[in-house]
Amino acid sequence: MADELSGFRKRIDACDAQIIRLINDRLKICLEVGEYKSAQGIAVKDEAREGEVIARILDGNEGPCPPEVLEQIYRILIDTAVRLEEE
Repeated sequence: MADELSGFRKRIDACDAQIIRLINDRLKICLEVGEYKSAQGIAVKDEAREGEVIARILDGNEGPCPPEVLEQIYRILIDTAVRLEEE
């Protein structure tokens, strides 16, 4: 039983490592977007785009993550990206 649990935990750890890498990759791209917007004189905050992202994510969610949790996660990601872009 301990070996089986250890196997599950290793799989979770591997997923966590991927999630962290992907979050940071996403934020690096957002920083590039922020530089581009700044050079073009475009506002960083784009509520229409944020709504599109959330809608696309929720539409593609096949579970088991509840939609409201996924939305919270993405709102945090978006808010973080906007904050980084504005710095």
